[in-house]
Amino acid sequence: MKKINTRTARFGRKAAVVVGSSLCLASTAFAASEGGSGGMSPLMMLFLAFVGVFVLMQLIPAFVIFGSLVSAVFKRSKKTAEAHSAK
Repeated sequence: MKKINTRTARFGRKAAVVVGSSLCLASTAFAASEGGSGGMSPLMMLFLAFVGVFVLMQLIPAFVIFGSLVSAVFKRSKKTAEAHSAK
């Protein structure tokens, strides 16, 4: 089996060792500490506002398309209207 010894392969091996060792040393102490904030952080509120803007941006075209669909379903076609008016 031929050993690959390129610059990217060496970097990949080093990165794997660093990530693997940091995962082995990871603990929940940082995640468990409250930090004394008592509420949502400003970054969390900013993230939720950002997500809310995207949801609203997608709701506007959805309502327009839904309104077009409803009006197309319940609107009489010209042929049907002419046939009923001729009777």
